[in-house]
Formats: sequence, structure tokens, C-alpha cells
Amino acid sequence: MIIVYGTRFYGKIKAAGSSFLGTQFFHLYYVPLIPIGTHLILEEGGGSFKGIKTDFSLKSMLAAYLRIWGPLAVVAAAAIGIGALDDVSDDAMSMAVVGVFTGVVTLALLASTILGWAVVGKLSHDEKKQRAVYALHLGYHVDPADMGEARRSFRDGLLATITERARGMAAMGYRMNADPSVAWPHVALDPTHSDDQLITAAFTLARLDASLAEGQQKFQMDQVHEQLWQRIARSNAPYLHSASP
Repeated sequence: MIIVYGTRFYGKIKAAGSSFLGTQFFHLYYVPLIPIGTHLILEEGGGSFKGIKTDFSLKSMLAAYLRIWGPLAVVAAAAIGIGALDDVSDDAMSMAVVGVFTGVVTLALLASTILGWAVVGKLSHDEKKQRAVYALHLGYHVDPADMGEARRSFRDGLLATITERARGMAAMGYRMNADPSVAWPHVALDPTHSDDQLITAAFTLARLDASLAEGQQKFQMDQVHEQLWQRIARSNAPYLHSASP
């Protein structure tokens, strides 16, 4: 008898472009059993993947169990219910109780399975548009918050882009009263310029910094991120239309 086992990714969530979050499980006959860790998958194909290890995702784990174990549980609940009905077939009241209970449990499991596929981990249209903005600077339609330890190296590149663009604007006459590497939120939110590269880099950096910060600093970065998003969304830039509906 051949026993099929190994590791495999399940619980695909936050899918945009070629990227998604997935949790690696130990599986038996392709049924996920034990979660090992979550990765941000950038690309996959031919049995291999390019990805970044990130924080463990309970949502991805839940999606995996609902999508695979859900249908199995529906079949099992129905089969057990039918067997129980056969056992109490000589008692009308017992049959009614067993029938109602089986129906409720089976429908609840079915609803959970449908939610696992149709709802859990799905991105809104605005979230997909935001990932189209992040992709301008990260190269992939991913949320910077999901990039694990790679966030810090990408932060340096984003800050360099913002500083370079700000100093370029200053050379063209833009009045800058502070070091853009420190006051980049102020520079990005300044309505007197419309440097798209600077604004989108700052939008990406604000999301990244919010994921690294805590308390008041996190709140401030979330506010900067939202204000920049409103500005970008109003611009109706072409890259926003690259996000799938």
C-alpha cells in the first residue's frame, strides 16, 4: 500500500497578480493536517515557488481547513445522520429529532465550506488597487505588511526613492524646509506638488512602517497611509486600472 504524504501549501488568501498568502501543511493523501508556517508566495510553478516566510496566518489556516475538511465533514455528517435515521426508523419522534439535527449540522458545515471558498481571505476592489500601487515599488502585488523580515531592506529602498525625488524637486524650485528622509510624510502630503513616484513610494512606506510600529506611531502611519490613498485614488492613475475587479 502506497502512503501519500508530505508538505504542501493550502489556504490561499489575499491573492493578487501572481502573489498570495499560503500556509504550508503536513498532509496525508493531500488532506492538510498540521500547519507548519505561512509564506507570502510571490510566484509559483513547476512544483516550486518563490516566496518570503511571514507571520503565521490564522485566516489562511482557517481557509485551508474549511476548504478541504469542510466537504469531507458535510459528507460525514450526512452519512452519520442517515445511519442514525435507520437506527431509529421505528420511532417517528426520534426520526424527526435526528432528521432536524442532521439537517442543521449538514447545512452549517456546507455554509462554512462555501464561506471558506467565497469569503475568507478575499480582497476588496480597493485592496487590489492598493496592491497595484505597492507593485510599482515592490515588483509584486503584495501588502508590504506581509513581507516579514524583508520589510526592513525594502524600507531603505523606498526611503531612498522619496529622498531622491524630493531633492530633485528642490533643485527645480520646490521649497523644502526639512530633511526629506525624516519629514517624508509631510513632503508626500504637500498638495503643492504632484510627484507620483514620490507619493506612491511614501504610500507604500507608510503601510510598511505601520506594520513595524506600535501604539501612537502605528496610528500616525495608518493615518498617513489613508490620506495618501485618498490622494492617489482621486488621481485615477492608469496603474489603478490594472487591478482585477
